[in-house]
Amino acid sequence: MDHNYTVTIAVCVISMIILAIDAGKNTILNKDDIKWFRITFILAALGAICEYLGVLADKTNFCSPKIHWFITFSEFCISPYLGVCLARSSGMKHSIRFMLGFMTLNVVVEIISLFTGIVFYIDSSGIFHRGPAYASYLIFCAIDFGYVLFVFILIGIRSKLRYLINILLITSIMIVGNVANAIDGSINSGYMSICVTAILLYILVQTILRHLMIETINMEKDISNHDALTRVMSRVSFENKIRDFDKEISSQADSLEFAICECDLNNLKIVNDSFGHDSGDAYIIGCCKTICDIFKHSPVFRIGGDEFVAILQNDDYENIERLKQIVDDVTRSEITKDCPLVEKKSFAAGFAIYDSTSDKCFNDVMKRADTEMYENKKMLKSL
Repeated sequence: MDHNYTVTIAVCVISMIILAIDAGKNTILNKDDIKWFRITFILAALGAICEYLGVLADKTNFCSPKIHWFITFSEFCISPYLGVCLARSSGMKHSIRFMLGFMTLNVVVEIISLFTGIVFYIDSSGIFHRGPAYASYLIFCAIDFGYVLFVFILIGIRSKLRYLINILLITSIMIVGNVANAIDGSINSGYMSICVTAILLYILVQTILRHLMIETINMEKDISNHDALTRVMSRVSFENKIRDFDKEISSQADSLEFAICECDLNNLKIVNDSFGHDSGDAYIIGCCKTICDIFKHSPVFRIGGDEFVAILQNDDYENIERLKQIVDDVTRSEITKDCPLVEKKSFAAGFAIYDSTSDKCFNDVMKRADTEMYENKKMLKSL
């Protein structure tokens, strides 16, 4: 008996048993996927044991022909089911019942072979032989592994070929091992390749799920950080920014430079009441675009229904006087523009510059900007 083959099968069986036990621990797979991976690992271990015992019986005659027959029968029944289990473990659900039913036909054929020897038979010396209809077993295996290949292709498409190398590697191992065994029965590589395929697929499926989970988390984070209507930064993002600034004020107050421009839209309630909320939304978007156009180099936050804040640093901070003049020109021209109210981009604005000698937190600056904004709003109403 080849000791290398013995060690290989032992490693495969032990790996399958360990993974079957560990499948439900430290994993992000759902309960169904865990169940199917466990079934796959258990069947692969049983099949590998049957294959090994069959080869051992051929070479050493350690058991009676009847036991050898039963071992080979079990191996031939298990093999076609493994591909279906691998496919289901990978997330395929729609055609699994049909494929399981179809592979049950192979079991029927193997049962018939027990009495007729059409697929395989064990002679009186206890040696395995392929029967006249052995090709039927190969056909079932070929359909089974063709189905797995189809599932692998779907995985590749769904993952946008992100894991193409992994999928090609898994596919190559599965095909080479099983084709070699089908061509020459003395090459006992079938279950070894299946076990390796199951391990790599288990790792790949979890990797894909983790990537999808990270993408979902990042998407939800992006949604929470951006205002749904205007796509500028949201109130949540603004509060996070306040915390960041408060930390900087505590640690490096003297070196910090920033200013705030608080903007409050004019006449939004009138627009909503007179023209409807769709027009009100369009009004908000139009005003927001104007604010963003002015503060091109600064983050703009929507902190309320009609309130926006721009935080000025770097270039915009250096050019704050020019920006104040632009805002003043825009707000005056819009409030006096001769057009329907809904077409205006009218807002009041207040500026405040951080003063390290008096401001203890971000909100100290915000309060001054808020006060100036309301003074500006009074002035604009007078126009």
